[in-house]
Amino acid sequence: MFNILNFNKGKIFMNIFCFTNKGTSAKINTDTILFVSEAISGNPLIINEQNNYSHFINSIEGSAVGLVADGLGDTFASRLAVQTYNENFLDLIEIVGEQEAINWIMHNFIKLEVNAARESADDKNKAMSGASIAGILYHKFAGVFIFHAGDSKVFAVDKDKAIQITKDHINGYVLENCACAGGGHYISIEGSRRNKNHDYFIATNSMCELLSKKYSSVEEGVYNIMKLNNAENSINELKKLSENYEDNITALGLINPFE
Repeated sequence: MFNILNFNKGKIFMNIFCFTNKGTSAKINTDTILFVSEAISGNPLIINEQNNYSHFINSIEGSAVGLVADGLGDTFASRLAVQTYNENFLDLIEIVGEQEAINWIMHNFIKLEVNAARESADDKNKAMSGASIAGILYHKFAGVFIFHAGDSKVFAVDKDKAIQITKDHINGYVLENCACAGGGHYISIEGSRRNKNHDYFIATNSMCELLSKKYSSVEEGVYNIMKLNNAENSINELKKLSENYEDNITALGLINPFE
């Protein structure tokens, strides 16, 4: 499935694209995607349980949040993460400072954990569920903030290279932290980033594993995808790369986030 929206023709603002694909060995795609901005706050982009879905939006104004959540086991935690950050988006528009933006990210993570604990109290399957999340908050006054819990990743991309700017919450080969499952977890937040030459790529760990198989490094793959002529070309490249891949893979690209 493929969709396009276009706002503010003739202006240069943020462009975004997203892609998700159910793996050939997966029963269900447990990944979810959120993109919401001032321009589309009444109609946010929320993608879940899609076998194959791609979408791009051009020329977006205002503060925005992009989030990818990799559900561990089922979709309970990944859907709840997207729901929580989307429901409180309008509060973000009213803030003006860096610390307020960081507090907004943290407040929603705590709310996510509390809601997960409440909704899973009498459900063993939900109680065992979790999600690895990674996101970007762009605030038109405060800059760009990166946040994550687990092994979903965020990359910064400039004219020469891509660099992973999140550090996986891994202990040896074991995921030591995620959102929801059991509570007692933490989120890493970085900000404010103000380099206007950076674009950003958010990806699940499985997407990064795919890129490491198709390119000499994950960073090379991210760079090549982000530096194609436009968002549609980036999506087409992801479609080719994902053919017959066994795992669920998901990514969200933000191009020119600064106004």
